Amino acid sequence: MKIAMQLSVSVPNNVGSLARLSDMLRAADVNIEALFCTEGKIETLVHLVVNDPETAKIVLRNIGEVIATDVVSYQVKNKPGAIADLARKCAGAGINIRHIYATSLGKDAMCYLEVDDLEKAKKAMK
Repeated sequence: MKIAMQLSVSVPNNVGSLARLSDMLRAADVNIEALFCTEGKIETLVHLVVNDPETAKIVLRNIGEVIATDVVSYQVKNKPGAIADLARKCAGAGINIRHIYATSLGKDAMCYLEVDDLEKAKKAMK
């Protein structure tokens, strides 16, 4: 378990917004490690974990306000029940999961959780 910085920024909900955002990060040599979007009628909220959050914050300010939040990143085996185990650990410790996104490739998966109590999550995930 590690702590990662999640950056969130609103982009217009129209064709090309994500392309523009990702092109800007590419031009600054910032790699996107994880991403998820929450669509709204007018704007889409983009949540990112990147390899260089400080540079990304500067770049993304050209789009809008950037909100930085610490999230728990957790590598798990890519098998049935892996996310259920994480969710159960959080529930057992009284931790609310605000957002979760995950990716898998082969035998492993990486999960990112935005939780209401980071300190409790650190203890619960050990």
